[in-house]
Amino acid sequence: MITVSRNTAQRGIGCRRCRIIRMFIIATLFIVIGGLVGGEKLHFLSLITAEGVATTIWIAGGLLFIIKLLLWRFGQLKNKFNVPEQV
Repeated sequence: MITVSRNTAQRGIGCRRCRIIRMFIIATLFIVIGGLVGGEKLHFLSLITAEGVATTIWIAGGLLFIIKLLLWRFGQLKNKFNVPEQV
């Protein structure tokens, strides 16, 4: 979907979506080139499995959710007690 920006674009700087895509392509190329150049020297990477990565993502996401939920809740309680009474 193409969106219209209210700000004028700066020269030499792409939109956020374009920068993310460029960073992804560069990271992918870096991994491929590293695999080709490293060859057998990268055998320790066999310890990283898809299941391990998925577990790490789930645990990190759960912890971040709990932290953000607690911060939100404490912020609500703080605002509840700091609101001046209206006369």
